[in-house]
Amino acid sequence: MAKSSKRLGNATFVQYGYGQVEPNHLSAPRNGQVYAQLPAASTIEILENGQFVKYNYAKGVCDFSTEATSGAWMMVFNEVKIYRDRETDADFAMIKDNYNARVYSPIGQTVSTLATISDYTGEAVREGSDVAYKKNMETFTYPALMPEGTKMVPRVIKISIGDIWTTNTIKANAGELAVGDRLKIDTDGYLTKDTETSAKGGDLDPIFAVVKVYTMPDLQPGVKVQRVG
Repeated sequence: MAKSSKRLGNATFVQYGYGQVEPNHLSAPRNGQVYAQLPAASTIEILENGQFVKYNYAKGVCDFSTEATSGAWMMVFNEVKIYRDRETDADFAMIKDNYNARVYSPIGQTVSTLATISDYTGEAVREGSDVAYKKNMETFTYPALMPEGTKMVPRVIKISIGDIWTTNTIKANAGELAVGDRLKIDTDGYLTKDTETSAKGGDLDPIFAVVKVYTMPDLQPGVKVQRVG
C-alpha cells in the first residue's frame, strides 16, 4: 500500500495518493510522439500522471489554454520518481514546489559569479609576453531562459485513436463509471464523464470511452480507457 492514506490530488476517482497510469497499448513510445521540451505554465501547481495539458508551443509552455493555436491535448506521463521506503506509484505527482529551474551554464548568468567566466572585455597577457592584449569575441546571442515563474518540465505523450491505458486520474467517484461511458477532457485537464456527449472528436476535443471497469496495480479502483471516434 502507498505511504499516503488519503487522496492528495484532484482526481476524485483516486482513493489515496495521486492519479496513476498503467500503459496497455500506447502508440507514442513507438511513433516518437513523446514531448518534454516545454515547462508547465507558472499557474500550474501540480500535474498528475494521466492528466492532460495543451502542448502550447506558440507560448512556450504546457497549459490548459482554449485558444485555437494552443495545440492538441497531450497526456502527462512522467517517469515515477520515489525515494522513500513504502512509497509506490500512488505517491508520485509533479509538484511545482519540488522543482527548481537553474541555468548551469555561464551563458545567461546574471547574478552568479559564473557570469565573469565569459567576460573577455578586460586586458590579458599572453604566456611568455608582457604585452597586454584584448580578446575579441564574436557577437553571441544568449539563449532564452525558461518563462518567468516556470519550474517543472513534464513529459507528455500524444494519445492516438485506439490507444488504451488503465487509470484512476478521473474526476468521478468510484462506482459511477460503467463500460461504454464516454469521457472528455475538462478545462483543468482531468478526464470527466461526458454525460451530454459534448466532445466533438479530433485532437482539440477528443472522445474517450470506458472499455473495462478494472483496478490499478495497487488494487485501487480504476478503469481501462480507449480513445475512440
